[in-house]
Amino acid sequence: MTGYPWSEIASPEQQALPRGVPKRWNDYPRLGSVVVYSAAMSVAAAIRKAGSTDTEKLIAAMQDLPVETPFGKIRFRALDHQSTMGAYVGRLAKKDGKGVMVDWVYREGLTYLPPDEEVKRMRPAD
Repeated sequence: MTGYPWSEIASPEQQALPRGVPKRWNDYPRLGSVVVYSAAMSVAAAIRKAGSTDTEKLIAAMQDLPVETPFGKIRFRALDHQSTMGAYVGRLAKKDGKGVMVDWVYREGLTYLPPDEEVKRMRPAD
């Protein structure tokens, strides 16, 4: 299963994730917290790089766009704009009455994306 073993990670990137929302709801950050935060950071990075919110400029800005996320630096591939963000994979267990991830590892997203040549075969030419 995929998830977010937030309580076991103390990297600087993890500390970038705002803790205000979980505190407001008296809860801990979830995988969705990271995804939403990373999406917002991606949009902000694209607008900064494009210098505009013009659609064509944003499309161009997304090509090989690097973005810092709580999971580390990702980029959006130029060929298909797919994110290289990975995922934590592990098992579920119960600790102190709460669900936690155990035996987890981080899997780099780029490893699981199809290679450029395969993407070119799957996508029609513009």
